[in-house]
Amino acid sequence: MPRRPSLPAMLAALTLALAACGPSTRGPSQPAATPAAAPAVQTPGGTAAAAPTSAPPPATATHVRFGSQLVAGDVALFVAQDLGYFQREGIDFEIVPFSNASEMIPSLATNQLEVGSLAANPAGFNAVARGVPVKSVLDKGSFPPGHGDQALAIRKELYDAGRGRTLADIKGLTIGFTPPGRGTTSACALSAGLQRVGLTLDDLNIQPLTFPDMVPAFANGAIDGAMITEPFMTRAIKQGSAVRVMGIDEMFPNFQISTLGFSPSLYGNRPAAKGFVRAYIQASRDYLNAIAGRPSPISRARIDELIAQQTKIDAAVVHEMALPGLNPNGLPNQEAMRYCYQFFRNEGLIPEPVSDEQFASLWGTELVEEVLGEMGRVAE
Repeated sequence: MPRRPSLPAMLAALTLALAACGPSTRGPSQPAATPAAAPAVQTPGGTAAAAPTSAPPPATATHVRFGSQLVAGDVALFVAQDLGYFQREGIDFEIVPFSNASEMIPSLATNQLEVGSLAANPAGFNAVARGVPVKSVLDKGSFPPGHGDQALAIRKELYDAGRGRTLADIKGLTIGFTPPGRGTTSACALSAGLQRVGLTLDDLNIQPLTFPDMVPAFANGAIDGAMITEPFMTRAIKQGSAVRVMGIDEMFPNFQISTLGFSPSLYGNRPAAKGFVRAYIQASRDYLNAIAGRPSPISRARIDELIAQQTKIDAAVVHEMALPGLNPNGLPNQEAMRYCYQFFRNEGLIPEPVSDEQFASLWGTELVEEVLGEMGRVAE
């Protein structure tokens, strides 16, 4: 992997990026055969649909660098790469590791990345308010009913004593959130659930903890509960110190925790951008079919292997995890993201408001709609 630029360097370059940027392309080191088109498969809605076809890839592939925290939520990209969908679309795909999503924003804006995660958190919205030129294009982490890899878990000793079995019963408890606590998408999602039972985050004792630190905190009784994601939730449950109580999909159905953002250069390169979207949507559908036990060109076992390879989690643990939810049409839930914007604004974490014009400029979903017009929609 290439050495990614330091955050100060990216921020310095960000000022220049607000002018204009050119597309980034690179020829592959060796010619590669075009993968065969995928066979017809069952769609998530249950009807047969042929995998989309596209023209042979150009002689010079478009180099697309994807900023990744190497998490299970990137599974559709892992699948697209494994099945050759990016190659088929003329895309030279590269994964560039990042420690957090906030660092990706200046890299996207300055075309040092072509694709990266845009979290629905204060850092993302503050960047939009400053006029950072990125586009939110595809769903990357959503929570349709019955799906999703993050939930409220309660310490088992407390749960067995009858506490924390519902949201109405967590008032006064110490709940772990990833830093900075209130300024996270986890807090936004839980606030929506608490609102329905007449509570707010002020009724909790919020303890900022990283996801890995939540596992021993459950074991030693330092926290009563946590908004915890996989694989750490499974680890806490298997060590006998936590019980899963409610998923984000129940707190806020179809909640949007992050999207895939495109750099100005990729978004402006229409053929490459459409090819990426097409590959991603097809991979998302293949993934959803596989985990639901429907026909798919990729098996559930292979998906477990891909996640294990990239995240360094044992494949047996991956198989027991609650896996990420994805929209089979690739469309992010804009309403959920606007809810979090207003939540963080009310918390005082977004000093400058995002105008309606800026919100309209943020979305690049017309690109997704264009691709869906060619490959067809499926039931969600």
